[in-house]
Amino acid sequence: MLENIDMCVSAVQFAGSLGKLTVSSVNNPRKMIDAVVTSRTDDEEKREKQVWNKRRQILYTVEKMYSLLLEVQDFEKRFVQAPEEDREALLEQHKSRTLQLCNTLREKEWDDRVSDEQCVMIMSVRKGKRLISRLLPFLPSPQAAAVVMAISRNLPALAKKDKQDQVLCWLVEPVAPVIQSLCSSALTDLLQELQGSEGQLASVLHNKFGVTLLYLILSEGERMQSSDSNCQLMDDNRWTELVFSVTRELLSVPPSSLSPPLFTPPNLLSLFSRYVDRQRLELLQDKLQITSLSR
Repeated sequence: MLENIDMCVSAVQFAGSLGKLTVSSVNNPRKMIDAVVTSRTDDEEKREKQVWNKRRQILYTVEKMYSLLLEVQDFEKRFVQAPEEDREALLEQHKSRTLQLCNTLREKEWDDRVSDEQCVMIMSVRKGKRLISRLLPFLPSPQAAAVVMAISRNLPALAKKDKQDQVLCWLVEPVAPVIQSLCSSALTDLLQELQGSEGQLASVLHNKFGVTLLYLILSEGERMQSSDSNCQLMDDNRWTELVFSVTRELLSVPPSSLSPPLFTPPNLLSLFSRYVDRQRLELLQDKLQITSLSR
């Protein structure tokens, strides 16, 4: 009798199961679960290796640019402290480092155009976005403007890559003075780059940095028009059409789809009053929450 009881309560044994995971009970023995070893194809391994190599190259480029940037940032302090006879060499070194930074971002075939591929690649990582935000104030004006143009052209792709990091807004502070330094035609070019192809503006309005960038451009356009009666924007049909396009998009976008900006320049109301009637102006004022308390 005792032997029968022992047989009932003894654990179920599986032949050849040593070291393997088993799932069973005394009353309900189940099959042993074998660990499944998945094998990858050569193509999958090749793609994975390419992705890793590309990321490693991005990080290497970012680190290299950071090293150059730190030297550029430290130039003023070193220049002041250096003996008179060493300053010329320091100045040449500073120019060389700045040129290297510009060349890293530049399109090979164009001296004044930033490589979109390189820009997006660098800004695809968190540290790269931070790098660009720190780099902008040290670039010559044409190169800084070219970087902002590239960011505007590629904003939907950059915003998509920024969903997890949420650091694109770091760029607002260094981008603002670049926008303020543009001439009227360059400002129009920037607005056109931001609008891009059909559907891009809607994507821009879904992103906090994108909306803030758009408002900065429009605000600077209004500042130009209100401070200079001979401002070329007044007679620029391209600027007018672009502002009309922005206005239509802002009026049609659902409030829930419009990302709140970091701030709303109060002179936007004055800008829109040039292009829309009073009824639409009130709708824009309500949707954009433009008040006298806005920054």
